[in-house]
Amino acid sequence: MALRDKIDFIRNRNKAQITFVIGTGRSGTHWLGYTLAENPGIRTTIESRRIFKLSTRMALNASRKNKYLSPLIRRYQWQLLLSAPKMYLDKSHTNMWIATELKTAFPNARFLGIERNPYSTIASMIVHKQVSAWHRLWRQFPVPNPFLGITEEIADSYDSLSIAQQCALRWKAHHEQMNALRKSLGSDLLVISYEEFAANTGAVLQDIDQFLGLKHKTPLPEVKRESLDKWKNQLSQDDIRQIEEIVGFPPDTPIPTPN
Repeated sequence: MALRDKIDFIRNRNKAQITFVIGTGRSGTHWLGYTLAENPGIRTTIESRRIFKLSTRMALNASRKNKYLSPLIRRYQWQLLLSAPKMYLDKSHTNMWIATELKTAFPNARFLGIERNPYSTIASMIVHKQVSAWHRLWRQFPVPNPFLGITEEIADSYDSLSIAQQCALRWKAHHEQMNALRKSLGSDLLVISYEEFAANTGAVLQDIDQFLGLKHKTPLPEVKRESLDKWKNQLSQDDIRQIEEIVGFPPDTPIPTPN
């Protein structure tokens, strides 16, 4: 397809051309992104270095939006040109903190959110040092810090918290942000459960394919159901108690969703 034809295609197409996969770290966003990359009607980027860097900088410091939002939008516009006539999907989970700005820039955009049981998510955060490193570096970023779940009240005692408590605050902040996006994005956001995706993969993919208006069915991915219970061997009883105090519900309980 010629460049001019691609530009006309993007301008005139009625349905969503761009889809953003969002969620907190270690919640299954990679799995979801790679699964959808197998659909022949989608062209996908998974944490493309320059895109992810811009998105993450704004997630950690909202004051940087004035500097980094426009360059990020230009990169997405270029990716749309490269993708046409396919749908373009990007998995940069930190985009959940700039989702409303992206929706303004791309009015036909759709958003796919994924949430995972906090105990499982937090256990994975602790194990993966690149994810938990943000908590050691927290003083490099402004306070309050929604991305890390650090309020001004918590900041004075944050260093004394366990890594499980710090990750729990982060999970809770992301869950609250996802709930806020449910309201602001409305029908342009579909949030799936990691656990439901693992248990009923075909049915969840059917919902996603319908939500995105895909002509081709997304192939079933490999499902590693053993990951659902790994947290039970990774978290201590103290970890579990501390996490429950912050997230507000016990293990093996579905994540509360707004009415």
